[in-house]
Amino acid sequence: MKKHLILVGVITTVLTTTGAHAVTKCVALNSSSTTCTSNETQYLNHTDWDATCKTNGVSTPISGIGICSSTEGASQYVTATELDTSYTDDENLYCWCKMTSPAVSRWVFNSSTTSVGSCAQMCAYRCAAHVQNNAAMRSALFSSFSD
Repeated sequence: MKKHLILVGVITTVLTTTGAHAVTKCVALNSSSTTCTSNETQYLNHTDWDATCKTNGVSTPISGIGICSSTEGASQYVTATELDTSYTDDENLYCWCKMTSPAVSRWVFNSSTTSVGSCAQMCAYRCAAHVQNNAAMRSALFSSFSD
């Protein structure tokens, strides 16, 4: 019986004193020297998008999502931590983009549309195109990583 109690005590000690191990991922992405390429036309009528970004010769695949929200951005490439969607479809006219890998960014306002149909069709396409063609979009994504 004494051996069992000692064994239980050792196991309990090991389980309660073992520290948590965090993983850190280093990714070379910055707004000034990073360029990105994407086949944006494949993201028409999709919510997901991706691109390959290169910084100082290091290529990093990135991916994200684009959604249509009822939250209007004050200006292009402004960021938000959360968005609203309306149960009334014709109010979800504002395209927002978010990088989901290799890090999670805040939502970045991309554009306004005139119809929910065009927003749904074009949002992910616009996210990929703006990441590829606009340094201000990359800056907003790469400088707004969240937990």
